[in-house]
Amino acid sequence: MSKSTLSGLLSTLEQFGLVERDPDSRVFRLGMGLLDLGGAVLRRLDLRELARPSLRRLAEMSNETAILHLRDGDESVIADRIEPRRQLKVVAPLGHRLPPFAGSVAKAILATLPDREAAALLASRPLPAFTPRSITTADRYLAELARVREVGYALEDDEYLDGVCAVSAAIVDAAGHAVATVSVAAVGARVTGERIRVFGPAIAAVAQDVSRRLGARMEVT
Repeated sequence: MSKSTLSGLLSTLEQFGLVERDPDSRVFRLGMGLLDLGGAVLRRLDLRELARPSLRRLAEMSNETAILHLRDGDESVIADRIEPRRQLKVVAPLGHRLPPFAGSVAKAILATLPDREAAALLASRPLPAFTPRSITTADRYLAELARVREVGYALEDDEYLDGVCAVSAAIVDAAGHAVATVSVAAVGARVTGERIRVFGPAIAAVAQDVSRRLGARMEVT
């Protein structure tokens, strides 16, 4: 790597506090910003431990797959899951990434944004057609987000994966930002999109409980 390229990279890292330069020797060393990064990782691990008992209860209640997704920018990552013992089930591999606008997980997260901010995001790129039932128009998607805000949970029925329906609710932190979702996902041949709706209130209650323990101020309904 050339000196000029390396110098540019180090300058960028220095701006974010990830490295710092000794004023006398001009030698670089690791910066305090790495503590913030480490703390962010630990907080996510804490969230996984915090949500696990609730995931187990949801899986037992529904006899379907209960999943914790962590938000990662525009995407989300499966951080934990409890799968039923039945043979026909939704498999949720740890570390699997969901792309932007993927199913009920994305709806639950985007519904936490102000309507104007969500509209701007939807206008910035085409909505993907994962399946023939995916919502691909901004007006319909915004109407769906309004419904999610009203009831507290998001639904999907063959919208991201053929043959899979799910219900999700967002977990928010003390600042009101969506950091994760909790979901129940089922095989559509057994549980229709309309039937999975019955799990919505329980999933919303779990998300609110975990959010409160993260310091979020939740409205009493």
